[in-house]
Amino acid sequence: MLSDTSGAWLEAVRQVVTAVSASDVTEFELTTGEFAVRIRRQPDAARMAALEAGDSDAHLHRVVAPFTGVFYRSPTPSARAYVEEGDWVDTDAVIGLVETMKIFNEVTADVTGRIVRFAADSGGLVHAGDTLVLIEPGERATAESEPHL
Repeated sequence: MLSDTSGAWLEAVRQVVTAVSASDVTEFELTTGEFAVRIRRQPDAARMAALEAGDSDAHLHRVVAPFTGVFYRSPTPSARAYVEEGDWVDTDAVIGLVETMKIFNEVTADVTGRIVRFAADSGGLVHAGDTLVLIEPGERATAESEPHL
C-alpha cells in the first residue's frame, strides 16, 4: 500500500479528478491494488437545477457547447465580442468560439432571434451540452414590416 506520507495516492486522485472534470465523462471508477476512486457528476447541473426550480427562461432557446473546452466571446483578447446581449442574430451567425486541444471551433446561433443572456463566461471551461447563450427566437423587424403612421 502507498504510504500516507508519500502523497503519491493523493496526486494520482488529483490527476484523475482533473482529467474527468475536463471531459464529458459523468461517471468514472478506478481501482488499483493500492486504492480505489469513484467520481460521479451531473453535466450542466446549473441548467438542471433551474429547470427543476421552474425556470422562467424556459421559453428561450439555448445554444449549447458542441465540445468540452474553453469558451471565448471574441476571436482575440483585444477584439470586440462577436455579439452582445440585446443583439439580433441570424441562424448561423458566429456567437463565440470553443477551444479544444488548441483548435478553435466556431459556435453559431441555430435560430434567429435576440441574445438575451450569456450563460457561460468568456475564458471559462464549458462541457459539451452546457448552455452558452440564451436566445429569444423571433424575426427582426424591418422597415418594410413596420406600420407607417
